[in-house]
Amino acid sequence: MSDTKDQTFILAGKPTIRMGLGLMGLTAGLDEPLPDEQAFTVIKTSLDADANLLNTALFYGSEEDPLSNLKLLGRFFETYPKYKDKAIVSVKGGMIGKFSGCTGDYEYLKNEILIAKDLLKGKEIDIFAPARLPDDRPLEETINNLIELQKEGLFKTIGLSEVSYKTIEKINNLTNGEKISSNEIEISLQTLNDSEILKTIKICEKLNIKIIGYSPFGHGFLSGKITKNLNEIGKKDWRNFLPRLSNENFNKNLNLLNEIKNLSKKNNKSIVELILGSILNFNKIIIPLPGTINFQKVSQNVNVTKIILSDEEMKEILEIIERNPVFGNRYPDVGMGLVVSC
Repeated sequence: MSDTKDQTFILAGKPTIRMGLGLMGLTAGLDEPLPDEQAFTVIKTSLDADANLLNTALFYGSEEDPLSNLKLLGRFFETYPKYKDKAIVSVKGGMIGKFSGCTGDYEYLKNEILIAKDLLKGKEIDIFAPARLPDDRPLEETINNLIELQKEGLFKTIGLSEVSYKTIEKINNLTNGEKISSNEIEISLQTLNDSEILKTIKICEKLNIKIIGYSPFGHGFLSGKITKNLNEIGKKDWRNFLPRLSNENFNKNLNLLNEIKNLSKKNNKSIVELILGSILNFNKIIIPLPGTINFQKVSQNVNVTKIILSDEEMKEILEIIERNPVFGNRYPDVGMGLVVSC
């Protein structure tokens, strides 16, 4: 377990507290576009609290404009240029079509990175990661292409996303001394009993590769925001396709959430404090990556880094996870072949 007294570390050569901000929800899956002023306040609140990791991608935009997330972030840096040096911007790319696969092609990746750099209005890309491990060419070729693009100065450090323990040590040996900065995987109370993810955390700890833990609230399910069924979210929301939130599995998966709610009342701690606190305490290499469109929730998330869960609370949370198996895969079948747990 981690000592939660120290919640600061270095990522891509810059300091940040152990809390990031996922930007996907600022542009993707919304029935109506978010006003820039609201989105900027969310981002600014995170950076002002030293939660400096901003996570974006070349496909986090709307269905009409996949690049709208990067465009939004570029407008933010145009409006607030003083944050360019402080922010740690992680960009994912390499995705082909509508999540049909990922490529490690040199020219494809270079073109995407140049597009991202242009849209970010002079902000350096601190981490560039293939959104999923490309399967269209040998692993060695993909890694060599990333190293070459890094050496050309197109981004600062190489990241990974959804790369399992089976492959990550091999990748580390292929980098010729170039440091892999991070591996982005889903870390929530629904994944902390997944043997594949646990082994991946262990190997990343051994290699000092930081884990960017996205969806700590199980895509909103564990926050209690979705209480009955998917009718409570927008029609364009991509979560409509998640098996764990399907009508078949929704109520079965409520057991874990209900037990966390009971523990929250018993210990006088919020659900947010218990969930993010347990992830922070689970391993010191993990930086949780919650996303929100509400700046007040950013502040709530950041404040969890100042809270220390007791050994007894951690024990209770891990026991709750153990006795409440998760029903349904993390993604539909077409996406499960591209993530850590297959």
